[in-house]
Amino acid sequence: MPRKRLYLILRPRSYFDWGSSGASVTYPSRGLVIHYNGPATNLRTHSDCIAYWKRVRRDHMAGNGWADLGYSWGACRHGEVFTGRGLHRYQAAQGTTRGNSEWYSVTLMLGGDEQPTEGHIQAVRDLRAYLMARGVGGAIRGHRDFVSTSCPGDVLYDLVLDGVFGAKGNGNPSSGGGSGMTSVRPIRSQQTAVNSLGHNPKLDVDGLWGPKTEAGVKWLQGKVGVTADGLWGSATEAAYQAAGGDAPTQVEVKVPPFPLPRGAYFGPKDGPAESVSGYFSHRSDLRRWQKQMLVRGWSIDADGLYGPQTARVAKQFQREKSLGVDSLIGPATWTAAWTAPIT
Repeated sequence: MPRKRLYLILRPRSYFDWGSSGASVTYPSRGLVIHYNGPATNLRTHSDCIAYWKRVRRDHMAGNGWADLGYSWGACRHGEVFTGRGLHRYQAAQGTTRGNSEWYSVTLMLGGDEQPTEGHIQAVRDLRAYLMARGVGGAIRGHRDFVSTSCPGDVLYDLVLDGVFGAKGNGNPSSGGGSGMTSVRPIRSQQTAVNSLGHNPKLDVDGLWGPKTEAGVKWLQGKVGVTADGLWGSATEAAYQAAGGDAPTQVEVKVPPFPLPRGAYFGPKDGPAESVSGYFSHRSDLRRWQKQMLVRGWSIDADGLYGPQTARVAKQFQREKSLGVDSLIGPATWTAAWTAPIT
């Protein structure tokens, strides 16, 4: 395992003699998707990892006809993060339009029966912190959450479900020094702050990061006299408060009341008859819960239908928040969608 560091080792594309990515521009905001290679890679040395990363790009471009390698980043067994498409680029890895445009991807550069090293795991944690510092949600998913596939393998997917990759990471790249970079103000609070200084048009206070919010933060930074990089760090926070802004707070989100009768749940179509003691599988107000889960970073269609996708998301969310794990959406699971911390 690499020695414990206080920073992220992030290898830029120039490290591999590549220019800028030819992939189209987009602003993923929901979180990070875990991938693996499939067959074993048998990587051992740092040179092995570099050669592998270059080979993946070559294969993806020549074999698949893609504009670049499919992943945003790769996690090296030695604890380093290799840049692929990088920030603000459309993916080719998740298999769905929403998955490729709204989520970043990272492959752990292993496969078969190979076990992740502590370096692999720390690299993903550091990358997650790096993205969260730039307004990206902290959610972690597996490739199989988007399409029918074995990726990222059972070993890595169990780590996704157990929250291993969600532990604290060090998001400050080695080129910048420091001891870990995180946003000091929640996204909703950033949007409220931008609006408070007179930004026109006002930002939607929805907790979602995108080009409008990034531009708004840069506008605020210019107004308060700090570097306009779009990242709300300690310097921006201090300058904003010096300009009369309020201290960061979580913007209150009102929880809509659970819409079903006492004892009823949103559940499968083949459950008991839709009655006071039954399951409701098709309701317009189920769409409200699904939309809130989208805001939280989950990949789910807000269609008002309780199907396999909604059941899977509900079950994973319940496990993540230590709720009763049954995939049914009752009062506790409904309320937690608005009140539980986003992790």
